[in-house]
Amino acid sequence: MTNQDKGRRKPFISEVARELLARLHAGERVQRGEPGLDELVARGLAAWGTSALGYIATDARAAELAYTARVARDIRAALRNVDAMQSLADELRATALSAPEGFGVEVIDRVEDVSVQIGRVTSGATTSVLTAHPMIRTPETLERAWPTDSALIERGLIFRTIYLDNARARQPEQEYAAAMTAIGGQIRTALPPFERMIIVDERVVFLADPHGDPEKKGAVLVTHPSLATLLTRFFYQQWDRAEPWSGEPRSANAITTPRSRRMLRRRSEGKTIKSIAAELDVSPSTLYADLNGLYAATGTTCEFQLGMWYATSEQAQQEREKDR
Repeated sequence: MTNQDKGRRKPFISEVARELLARLHAGERVQRGEPGLDELVARGLAAWGTSALGYIATDARAAELAYTARVARDIRAALRNVDAMQSLADELRATALSAPEGFGVEVIDRVEDVSVQIGRVTSGATTSVLTAHPMIRTPETLERAWPTDSALIERGLIFRTIYLDNARARQPEQEYAAAMTAIGGQIRTALPPFERMIIVDERVVFLADPHGDPEKKGAVLVTHPSLATLLTRFFYQQWDRAEPWSGEPRSANAITTPRSRRMLRRRSEGKTIKSIAAELDVSPSTLYADLNGLYAATGTTCEFQLGMWYATSEQAQQEREKDR
């Protein structure tokens, strides 16, 4: 089928039915089974003629009025169903987004129940879904998330996600970020620490439960308006500090990374490698590997020389601008 054929509107009746209709109007009588007859009967353009003992053409004006009336009834019924569906959806959204008793804070213990609640609330989202994921997302997790996340964007919602900075070095997240941004999603990366959360319409917030059982991976559901607004502002503070990303690998020409720049800043403040590693949620050996990589890339041999390079070199200045 050509593109031109695809753009054509389907005819009201087929060519076979049209030819048969012309024969009927010429006075021919036909019997059941004639090609195109069922179409004409369904449209009211042919009927059984008792005296003629065969199917005959009906009056064109009467067929038009009868068909129009029948379609008008169907349209009115469809519109009533649309109104009923909208009312039901509004009712379900109100139920999903209504604050529970008390302060609008509910602890959900099990990850299975968290998933059900997130699915229920996001299905009723009308404006935005904001997410922050300070952990590695496996290919399986990303594959499960794609249908839901892409559907939200296709519905016209704002979709924003913050990933860990090191996602830029992993192919699954690279491919996912590229696919999401290609259809209108917005993705940024940031260094830890930042909070894991999902915010729906800036009114409902799911937070990872820091005091729950790690094995159950529970969450805290926040629907109190003031708390939801506060957490939304907190998300955007994280968002503003994060770096836009559309799935491309980190530039091979860059000497520093957000993590190594954070390390160099903290070292200039007198922090130990151990304390910086805890802040960045990595091992001290990872930071020592970063230092060795910086020595090799800059031609320095100690932290004092590296610090001077970071403070005075033009390329370091350009890379520091990325953190502002």
